[in-house]
Amino acid sequence: MIVCTDGGQDTVQPGEPRGGCKKRLSLYAEHKAYQAATADPKSPNYIKKISAGPMVNDEDTMMRGSAFVVQVSSREEAETFYKNDPFYVNKVWESVICNRYTVVGGTLPSL
Repeated sequence: MIVCTDGGQDTVQPGEPRGGCKKRLSLYAEHKAYQAATADPKSPNYIKKISAGPMVNDEDTMMRGSAFVVQVSSREEAETFYKNDPFYVNKVWESVICNRYTVVGGTLPSL
């Protein structure tokens, strides 16, 4: 599991469908393109994502960060994935926590 928290919350501005910090919004298209490329099984940068999306405020109007549940064979693979994201490269994410995640209730979907 990778949990990324945005910095720059003092520069939050509206956006569609959600707002966020100015730097996040300026790099959003680049981030989405990277995420799409890493979701393609034919890509050398492919990573199996169980779940991925923005963390938002209680009103669901502002993005505050990103979260990913990925299936990887090593921590290095997970770190390579997030460290190549434009949000990491351009310091949108103020902090990143990368931890192993174990399912104790329910099941992971087969993708």
